[in-house]
Amino acid sequence: MTRMSQKKILFACIPADGHFNPMTAIAIHLKTKGYDVRWYTGEGYKNTLHRIGIPYLPFQNAQELKIEEIDKMYPDRKMLKGIAHIKFDIINLFINRMKGYYEDIAEIHQVFPFDILVCDNTFPGSIVKKKLNIPIASIGVVPLALSAPDLPLYGIGHQPATTFFGKRKQNFIKLMADKLIFDETKVVYNQLLRSLDLSEEENLTIFDIAPLQSDVFLQNGIPEIDYPRYSLPESIKYVGALQVQTNNNNNQKLKKDWSAILDTSKKIILVSQGTVEKNLDKLIIPSLEAFKDSDYIVLVATGYTDTKGLQKRYPQQHFYIEDFIAYDAVMPHIDVFIMNGGYGSALLSIKHGVPMITAGVNEGKNEICSRMDYSGVGIDLKTEKPRAVTIQNATERILGTDKYLDTIQKIQQRMNSYNTLDICEQHISRLISE
Repeated sequence: MTRMSQKKILFACIPADGHFNPMTAIAIHLKTKGYDVRWYTGEGYKNTLHRIGIPYLPFQNAQELKIEEIDKMYPDRKMLKGIAHIKFDIINLFINRMKGYYEDIAEIHQVFPFDILVCDNTFPGSIVKKKLNIPIASIGVVPLALSAPDLPLYGIGHQPATTFFGKRKQNFIKLMADKLIFDETKVVYNQLLRSLDLSEEENLTIFDIAPLQSDVFLQNGIPEIDYPRYSLPESIKYVGALQVQTNNNNNQKLKKDWSAILDTSKKIILVSQGTVEKNLDKLIIPSLEAFKDSDYIVLVATGYTDTKGLQKRYPQQHFYIEDFIAYDAVMPHIDVFIMNGGYGSALLSIKHGVPMITAGVNEGKNEICSRMDYSGVGIDLKTEKPRAVTIQNATERILGTDKYLDTIQKIQQRMNSYNTLDICEQHISRLISE
């Protein structure tokens, strides 16, 4: 691709690891193919983008919101549950920030006339498309949230009903949600559209906008770990697992040769609750309590939260408590992965064929946990703070049968057959050339 013909691609996402990280491999791949790739997001990702050689474009009109500071900015949010929590997040974390995002993108387009916008599914890509007449490729960084008559309401973590009465209940919940959640969110979203001189949306929920209005919607994952649907719009393409590529040199230095450290004749369990959740009482401490007298080897990735304190409190020889554990290095030795439902972690577990135990509710993790349980690759504990005995029982269920291992290995084979980056490139380049 010559400099004269070099196509310009703008990546954009809200400032959150779960939205930024899955898109990095696509951006690096397109850059190596000769595209002029630049990225608009929060300042927290400036250094990472510098490391991977992609120019960073900062917020100007948009307000920066760091995921780890949400509860400080909105102190009442942590008291909300269920529908109230979902509605609050949709309005305050997403819709109310969209105008600033669009205004920044419009200004960027004046100096960097990009040929396509590649954005995460919560970014206002459809607004950019309508206002600037630019093709949009959205990345589904969470399980597909598109509503459907045969599926439960997205956000409450329910699996599809199979009985007559179950389906009636499922439909009743969706009807009530339209009134309790989406009536208000539609009002707020339509106020945003009017302020930008755009036509209102009458029938779509906020979850439907990106899947239905993007030129292509590249869904992270595969159908086998999603709920079955009667039909799927042509614009939605499952692409396999998008893996993180950030060239983090600090983490590279922390990598260990686990194959030389671990006794692989024993069952090995990996525990993590991600880097955002700092309350160790939710999952890490109950897991350590569950296995402190066991024969299992337990690896714990603390995400740099009170690692030394945990090491002192739990000095057992079969515990390895670390700030950071390189999942790709250790996963070939792991028998069970206990985690709080991050989508990237779940996909990585499938990539390596490791059954999982999930314990997550908020920030949409209940939807991820529910799907892992439904597809047979793990057990959903349906709570953010399971008891030690609950973790013990779930672990024994997984290790006591071949069912979970056999299922995840079949799905692993299917997922690893996707040439993910080439699939993404083909769809993006097609839109640019049209």
